[in-house]
Amino acid sequence: MRPLRLARVSLIVVVTLAALALAADRVAVRLVQAEAEDRIRQEYDLSKSPEITIRGFPFLTQVLHRRFGRVDVNLSGVRAAGEGDSSLTLVEAKARLYDLKVSGGSWDHATAARATGDVRFSYADVGRAIPGNVVRVSYGGKDLAGQDQVKATVGVTFLGQRIENSATGTITVENGDTIHLRATNIEGADAVPGLSDYLRERIDYEWKIDDLPSGIELKDVQVNRDGIAISGKGTNVELSR
Repeated sequence: MRPLRLARVSLIVVVTLAALALAADRVAVRLVQAEAEDRIRQEYDLSKSPEITIRGFPFLTQVLHRRFGRVDVNLSGVRAAGEGDSSLTLVEAKARLYDLKVSGGSWDHATAARATGDVRFSYADVGRAIPGNVVRVSYGGKDLAGQDQVKATVGVTFLGQRIENSATGTITVENGDTIHLRATNIEGADAVPGLSDYLRERIDYEWKIDDLPSGIELKDVQVNRDGIAISGKGTNVELSR
């Protein structure tokens, strides 16, 4: 029989306790993430649960101090409101919150020292979000300045005649929360009086992303063959229930 050594036994106990603490910490963070994902899915009526990732270790110490190094939120299926009943479905919406401090007796307020965010949507989603189902949107290649643009093809009845016209345009963001689709060049429309304005009324559109956290603004737009992506950032971002 091997001799019993107190130092070795103590080390085994410490290692075992550390492993159990680590397991408890990881179990706790998974439970909290799952609960948050379920609440967000129900509150925003999402088709699938979001992905919440609380980074940093140990988690329980972060809870004790009400301060989290980084929290990632990944959503899909959220909508940006348009005019009337139309809305633009976002393929993906991501947020990364850094140095998140929680306050309030019910943990109902938090401030992130820094935050970044991205939203992504497809050309098909843009077309579906324009009322009347008369506009098809696709990648429009580059303009003379080398900037990527979108292409909008409109099929309408104008003055009793069926007309299909294409236009190139831009996707921009204004006021940090509103997405704009604007036609910049409508092919051959000038030959028919009033046609250009008629088509612009059906192509030019905007959608507002409601309830963006105070302090974060969307700014940079990337248009490519796969779709449109918009990114933004902010400091001292306020989050309230």
